[in-house]
Amino acid sequence: MRKIPPTRAWARAVLAAGVAVFAGCSTPPSATAGPAGVGTDGVVIKHVDQQFMEVAAFQRISEYFTGRENTSGRVIERTDPQQRAGYYFIVSLEWHPHTTLPAGTQADIDFLRKNDPRPHHAHFVFSQSSGTFDEILLGLTGADWTDRNLTIVAWKLTLKDAAGAVLADRQSFLWGFPANAPVAAATVEPAKPSL
Repeated sequence: MRKIPPTRAWARAVLAAGVAVFAGCSTPPSATAGPAGVGTDGVVIKHVDQQFMEVAAFQRISEYFTGRENTSGRVIERTDPQQRAGYYFIVSLEWHPHTTLPAGTQADIDFLRKNDPRPHHAHFVFSQSSGTFDEILLGLTGADWTDRNLTIVAWKLTLKDAAGAVLADRQSFLWGFPANAPVAAATVEPAKPSL
């Protein structure tokens, strides 16, 4: 008769198998992140995501008591400060100790909407300072984004200091595609008759 290993041995085997499986896994890169751009010492854009966000995504219980929006430690800037629902660029910076984006830091977003080939521009000025570990939300709100189902196909984000010097930038893959580049058409050679 075969001996069954004790429970501890089974637990170790399962744990070892789990570690081996997860060690081989990695998070796939975001399709929206785009290629790395320029960065200055201490300010590097690690990732940019984008999505439509409803008002409820910003409501916290403390707001019912204070009457003020609780940003949960994030920098949130909007094209219309009175409107919360809109299309947001969610910016993550690589953390660097002792680096802060002071109030007055600027963010410029150039973008193309799915339904409009003309480039659009949004400009933000940070009303508060931020460490490089905080999430930055830049929202196209109010009249700047009225359709919940609309999306952006290409974008470029530039962070600048208060004087306008570029600190860091990042763009989507499609933003870097030349507008006047001819699209290569697939050609099929006719089959040669056999002799």
